[in-house]
Amino acid sequence: MVTLPGYLDGYQPPVDASVLVDATAWLDDPVFWPALLWSVGGSPTGVEGFDVDPADVDAMLSEMHRPDRWPVVSLHLGGGHLAHLVWRNFPDDSGWDYLITLPDADAPVPVAALEGHFRGPALSWRELVTVAGGAGSAPDAARRLLVLLPAMGDAHLPAQATEVVAALTALGCQRRQAEIADELLAASGRFWGAAEWGDWDGVPVCLGTHSDRGFGRSLAELRSIARAFQGPPAGPR
Repeated sequence: MVTLPGYLDGYQPPVDASVLVDATAWLDDPVFWPALLWSVGGSPTGVEGFDVDPADVDAMLSEMHRPDRWPVVSLHLGGGHLAHLVWRNFPDDSGWDYLITLPDADAPVPVAALEGHFRGPALSWRELVTVAGGAGSAPDAARRLLVLLPAMGDAHLPAQATEVVAALTALGCQRRQAEIADELLAASGRFWGAAEWGDWDGVPVCLGTHSDRGFGRSLAELRSIARAFQGPPAGPR
């Protein structure tokens, strides 16, 4: 069971907290990555890059989207922050939610929702690469990069985003890396489009109308969220 204070508040009918299950161990499962890239990541070629049985990927996808369980994958970020990816498995209102746990807050902060009534992006390309820890070629860095990539949105991606290709290889992708990387990068803005980022007193702020990191938050709140993406954790995840 995972505790995410406030996350389930407001649902009618109420949702029991026991529906949240810790799925962080999936990060070490080779089948998880092609399933993640296909579903959350939006890469139809993702499954073909890994030496896994497609039937196992189908089984993982079914487990990810069970309506009686909402899996939560958590990642350590820098400064004691945590990022959470939640499979919100309502039968008629499913989606993927990204939340950040801040060291100085009682409840996690929602930063993106991938669904029809989407919110996002949660972070820029520069922040994604920074929090991954550079090129993303080490397994821990690759995990952070690929889990957070679907929540990224940026109108100014580099011409050659080789970090994504390196991350794929580090987690077992054996072929078609460039094609899969292109699909992942294209899909990262499929909900909110190409997002512009600005600056407010030294704090990154998203200029899109659907982001939780826009001017609708106070400068203090935006600064607190931005700290989560200022670097990788000091040790392994």
